[in-house]
Amino acid sequence: MALDALSTWRSVSGRDREAFERPRVYFPYLHDVPEDEENAFRAFVEMLSDSHTFLSYSDAIDRVLNGPIDKPYVAFSFDDGFASNIAASRILEEYGATGCFFVPPGFIDSKLPTADAMREFGFSPGTCEEPMTWSDLEDMKSRGHEIGNHTLNHRTLSSISEEQASDEISRGADRIRGVLGECRHFAWPRGQFKHMTDIAARTVFETGHDSCASAERGAHVQPLHSDPQLLCVRRDHIMTSWPLRHDKYFIGRASETASGQSNAWPHGWSVRP
Repeated sequence: MALDALSTWRSVSGRDREAFERPRVYFPYLHDVPEDEENAFRAFVEMLSDSHTFLSYSDAIDRVLNGPIDKPYVAFSFDDGFASNIAASRILEEYGATGCFFVPPGFIDSKLPTADAMREFGFSPGTCEEPMTWSDLEDMKSRGHEIGNHTLNHRTLSSISEEQASDEISRGADRIRGVLGECRHFAWPRGQFKHMTDIAARTVFETGHDSCASAERGAHVQPLHSDPQLLCVRRDHIMTSWPLRHDKYFIGRASETASGQSNAWPHGWSVRP
């Protein structure tokens, strides 16, 4: 397949090495880590540990905002709150890393059978797991991981009214803060710009979040040195079912294409009031 050929060419040509060494802040994210793919995730983390410095999610955001971005940094995150994230958090700890786990509290609170929950919360096909519990999340937080807001019910914010979007953002944060005490970071469901609006992004910061993350591929190579509301975090989707060479390809591409514009919201968006 084409990706195999591109991956091989990048490795042979040395472009992977150059891309991996470029100073930047890189945010890979996953959804689930099935039990039979835990070793693949471990190999992915180990690969990055050879050439990157691991940061907590909050420290990575601070690097992008204030610098310095003087070497390759990585911060891990996970979306949706699936139960296999518990094992993933333990694997990160084996390498001295932590993650930010973005959860929709409605899913955590759900009493629905798993298949019904997958439909109710609109999760992508291919994952069918129970949610973590609040006890799981409290334990992860006590071990240094962070819990972020992924809206209350995993709704696509661009497809609902402004009032509904505001409710999804604020109630998600309130529920997490009510149980865990804090909720600093937000990532919107589905993650592409077409799934978000500038008004919803403004609401994210108005409800006390320190950052707002997409699932648009890329990395951050220049400190923003400006209002945190002007930062849109780029995150690179990774799956443990992929061969490691494909992961390397996407990591390399994110590094090579990153620029000062990688910090920005889409042209014409007004995120600050």
